[in-house]
Amino acid sequence: MKKFFIGTTNPNKIREIGGILRSTGCEFEPIGTVDPEETEDNFEGNAIIKALAYAKASRGITISEDSGILIPSLNNLPGPWSARFSDCKLEKENGIYRILEYHESALSREDIDRKNNELVLDLMKDVPFSKRVAKFCVILIVANERGNILFKASGESTGWISTEMHGMNGFGYDPIFVGGDTHGKTYAELDNMRKNLRSHRKKVLDEFKAWLGFYLKK
Repeated sequence: MKKFFIGTTNPNKIREIGGILRSTGCEFEPIGTVDPEETEDNFEGNAIIKALAYAKASRGITISEDSGILIPSLNNLPGPWSARFSDCKLEKENGIYRILEYHESALSREDIDRKNNELVLDLMKDVPFSKRVAKFCVILIVANERGNILFKASGESTGWISTEMHGMNGFGYDPIFVGGDTHGKTYAELDNMRKNLRSHRKKVLDEFKAWLGFYLKK
């Protein structure tokens, strides 16, 4: 059995990634002791930072990613700040939101997710349906301990932001994100199988599985 590592401190991502990759027959071990500083202002830059740091720590081939939600009516925020949006101080000038500064809170992942969703809903309380479009984005990077990028892929899921939270499944912004093909339901109202059929993370992991097949034949 070939062993790979998953570089993330988010247990929800570990479960989702592990579930999607279970069919490969490979072993995927989480590496959660490393939490590199994400200094880039885009998903790809932060994904590379994390993949290289986790691969160095694991001393093996490591999968890492950066992901979040882009909302055009919020100047494409939260974007790379998605995981910690409620810890950001915002300003609004000429109708455009910008992040001024960030101070990390000591809240649990579940509490941060809830506050992130509440903040987005509050910022968009007067935004009409036609301007509530949004998309999930993810960049997945596979790196080895020598600092080489072996694989890269990106994925998107398009939809819109609901007016309130719905559903108990999923994580992150799932309770307020309605997919373009979910018949009015948020991602948090879907079971794991139905969410994974259409999610941005499933798309990049399917590409990874195709690459993995070629890699294992070498």
